[in-house]
Amino acid sequence: MNSIETKASHKEIIEFIPYKTLAMDLESILANLTGMYVNRNDADMVELITLCQAELFPIGSLDAKAERYEYVLKLAVPVKFHNHLRDNIGKIQPQLRADIATVTAPYIHEFISEVFIVIKIEQDPGWRDAALEWVAGSTGDDTKKEFDIFICHAPQDESEIVNEMKTVLARKNIRVTTKVLSSAKGKDIHRALTEFEKTSRFGVFVVSQSVTKQQFQQEALDRLTKYILNPGKKFCQIWDKISRTDVANFSPALARSLAFSTERMTVEEICGLLLKVSNIG
Repeated sequence: MNSIETKASHKEIIEFIPYKTLAMDLESILANLTGMYVNRNDADMVELITLCQAELFPIGSLDAKAERYEYVLKLAVPVKFHNHLRDNIGKIQPQLRADIATVTAPYIHEFISEVFIVIKIEQDPGWRDAALEWVAGSTGDDTKKEFDIFICHAPQDESEIVNEMKTVLARKNIRVTTKVLSSAKGKDIHRALTEFEKTSRFGVFVVSQSVTKQQFQQEALDRLTKYILNPGKKFCQIWDKISRTDVANFSPALARSLAFSTERMTVEEICGLLLKVSNIG
């Protein structure tokens, strides 16, 4: 490339950069969008935009010279707003796109073509320290314990997913024990976790619609959640016919941890993956 071509290309780039300002001004865009909703006395949308976590993703240019650039806006919202949007998305989505287009109209070289909504899930950085605590205090082999898999579940789930799991795991010669958790007994979760520690190599908590209807004591549920979020505790969860939104409504902390789900997999598939994760079988 000769010097003339180099200078020309460099000039085009320098002139182009100042137009790429949507990402730089995202907070101001949200503030001005919120101002529109304040002027309409729309408290729901003011709260939603104020509490959301926004990210802007570049899609590409609409022409060879990149004189007009397209973005997609992702809004991560608290679960209560996700429920509201899910139920009213047909009305809210077109209006939200139109309002954003109004606010971003001065950006003649850039535009936001689409907005999509996800649940805002707070992540748990504490797992790192918990894992290192396991390293410091690890006692080694636990293969001599009486059971391989310990399953906690609501009473209503025993005749469905739990029995199916027991059947599948029995065919693989996996030793399984179960524990029914009832809201009628506040110490059920504490007793279950103590029993798990003494008897089993790996624990599973089945989260279902039945579980979310239980009136668990918060302190006990928090303890169970800590086991699931802590890699060193060798405990996981399975979501049975329940969405992440519904799990977050029941326990935002549980929604932070990944789970095998019967909405996407068969019980046979889940059991196979469970054995790989637990290093059993």
